Amino acid sequence: MRILVPLAVLMLAAAAPAGAASVDRTDPQHLRPPPPGGYDLPLSPPVVRFPLPPQWLTIKSDMDWRKAGVFDKKLSDACALRKFTEKLPMRFRAAYKGEILGVAFGHGLNLDDPGKLADPKMIYLFRNGDSTQCGVLKMPNDDPRISAGKPEAAR
Repeated sequence: MRILVPLAVLMLAAAAPAGAASVDRTDPQHLRPPPPGGYDLPLSPPVVRFPLPPQWLTIKSDMDWRKAGVFDKKLSDACALRKFTEKLPMRFRAAYKGEILGVAFGHGLNLDDPGKLADPKMIYLFRNGDSTQCGVLKMPNDDPRISAGKPEAAR
């Protein structure tokens, strides 16, 4: 038993320099340093319980989002009470300088409107559409397929 303890210590001492020498043999280009500005990609995609639905960028502009349409207080209050909302938040998006807004169409596409407050000739932009601080902007829909009395023609 007394012989086994010094033998084990001798074997560990002999193995240590061999392990240290293997670090020196690593190729210098094996792990490159990150680029000067760092990486722009997130470390991992967001964790969600279900996959996100497809999202379409329908409006893109360099102007400020406050000038995109007319703020509607009545619809904003209804949105805060969850009576005028998007069916799927951010399914259609509008990208303005500094802000991403959700989009719904007055003829019914992506719009949950049980009180029938929507005008079929309008596009509605939702800021903070999933909270009680919801703000709704409206802008005219210039699509020629939207006729005066027949919103079904656009579907």
